[in-house]
Amino acid sequence: MLGTRERTLLLESLRPPAGYRLERAIGTSYTLDLIALLTAPLAFTFFDVHDEEGEPVGDPVALLEALRRHAERVTLFCQAGAIAVPKPAQALLAYLEGSVIEVRAPLDEGVFHPKVWVLGFVSEDGPPVYRLLCLSRNLTFDRAWDTCLCLEGSRTDRSFARNAPLRDLLAALPRLATRRLSSELAAELHRMAEDVMHVDLRPPTPFDDFRIHPLGLTPGHGWPFPAGGRSLAISPYLVGSIVNRLVRDHGLEVLVSRPEAFEELQNVSLPERCYVLSSAAQLDSREPDEDVKVTEPPTAATDLELSGLHAKLFLFEDGPTARLFTGSANATRAAFELNVELLVELVGSSKVCGIAALLGDEDDAGVSSLRTLLELYVPEGTGPVDPEQQALERRVDRLARLLGAARLTARVGESEEEDRYDVRLSGAPPDLPSGVEVRVWPVTLTTDAARPVEDAEAGVIATFHGLSFEALTAFFAFEISAREGSLRASRRFSVTVELIGAPEDRKERLLRSFLKNRRQVLRLLLLLLMDEGADVSLFVDAARRDEHASRWPFGGREEPTLLEALLRSLSRDPARVDHAARLIADLGRTPEGRDLLPEGLEEIWESVWAVREEVRR
Repeated sequence: MLGTRERTLLLESLRPPAGYRLERAIGTSYTLDLIALLTAPLAFTFFDVHDEEGEPVGDPVALLEALRRHAERVTLFCQAGAIAVPKPAQALLAYLEGSVIEVRAPLDEGVFHPKVWVLGFVSEDGPPVYRLLCLSRNLTFDRAWDTCLCLEGSRTDRSFARNAPLRDLLAALPRLATRRLSSELAAELHRMAEDVMHVDLRPPTPFDDFRIHPLGLTPGHGWPFPAGGRSLAISPYLVGSIVNRLVRDHGLEVLVSRPEAFEELQNVSLPERCYVLSSAAQLDSREPDEDVKVTEPPTAATDLELSGLHAKLFLFEDGPTARLFTGSANATRAAFELNVELLVELVGSSKVCGIAALLGDEDDAGVSSLRTLLELYVPEGTGPVDPEQQALERRVDRLARLLGAARLTARVGESEEEDRYDVRLSGAPPDLPSGVEVRVWPVTLTTDAARPVEDAEAGVIATFHGLSFEALTAFFAFEISAREGSLRASRRFSVTVELIGAPEDRKERLLRSFLKNRRQVLRLLLLLLMDEGADVSLFVDAARRDEHASRWPFGGREEPTLLEALLRSLSRDPARVDHAARLIADLGRTPEGRDLLPEGLEEIWESVWAVREEVRR
């Protein structure tokens, strides 16, 4: 279970093993916060990536260096129409434009819902290592109670049949994508899908075995749960038919959910013990999910409040054996009949992995357990939500998925204004039903730039004039507003489009726009020379405390000069000097860039580079 401020546990679980570096990361999520994805490369680059309160470091120079190292090795597949709209003027998002791929479930009414990371790590001295993370949380900044399962193992010459479902999920991603993948990414997915078959994944203690259950990739995948015995379920969303089936066929004794989910159930035989999180355990969580609807459009993933429970667990006992299923599936019909989901089944002893062990003993005062976070559910009698309002919101959701899956192109052209650009958004959006209005704008701008989406003439959806260089982006925000009589429903989301005609040196120019002074360039050079896994928090904190300092902790120790950092890299990892050389060469292409190079660098660089060339030979 993830604690109050333990977003850090996800970042820590992404961290390479000691002596290893990231080769490839493939992630899946239902909803996606782009700013959360920006922080993921920090975990692959530096070991300590959190501030004193557990949040990812917000230092823009550290973020920039992490993105430069690893953004191209990270790909996140998410549900089309479920990317949150970030705050404007986030120029670093340009480094993620090739990292986000929208996908659709095979069934029209289903959604792509797994929350999985498959991570490949390599080392000079050991075999490749793969890690599977199976989560209940999306890639957002929510603070709900969630679960995170980690399975890890080395690649071997043997083949492990139980890994086949994971291979099948990776192999299915290209056909679920809303646009054609690059040949490089398709090849990487194929390689990883074959590799995972040879990885000796091990279950965590105290479990003895595991099985992987993908749902929704093929028709007729079946009900994954074992019959008979007794069971417990934890799910933030409930549907009566699934709860009844768990009670009837699996002896459901304990059900943990949200009060709102219980209130919406009708004609359901609830188990005797129904729990909700106690008021003391409620967290300040702000993640939109598949069943949360609002009448005012959220502007980002952080604008929607969700109750503190987001974990999904199903635990079955049959005599001495316990089977715990964890992952993305809620106790809903959509999860088991329509959506793409992934559950991992862990097998262990009922004595240490069963219902009593999970809940804990209520008589053990002072012992922290799941039971201490719960209180019995007491019906409030609020009843279900208006079915007509729900139907309207479902139609808005479906239109968002269709818009998110549309193949759109943003073509950049020169503007009449100097150093400005015109952008024409084109494509074939779905037909808009009556009573529905849609607006669109680049996510780098505010809603003041929004244009209405009407019948697209000649495929042109909207044109944006006079955009600055920093405003060019492959991410566009959409807002859907629907009305039906007195009912209203709205939704905001982002989509990725194909960006055509942007300046070829865009990344280099963006780099220069991020670096405002010599101090920032010096800090970036020091970060470039840091080994992967260095403690970046000491470096960031010291620089933040003394904005004009000439000495900062570097790699956990205080480094007085750039020269010493360069010499250390020459002896330990000469390739780090190559990274610094690329930055120096890039800045040296313009007078403005040359003015940003640290004072005295010219005197030492020629000698350092000569040594580097000699080492290379």
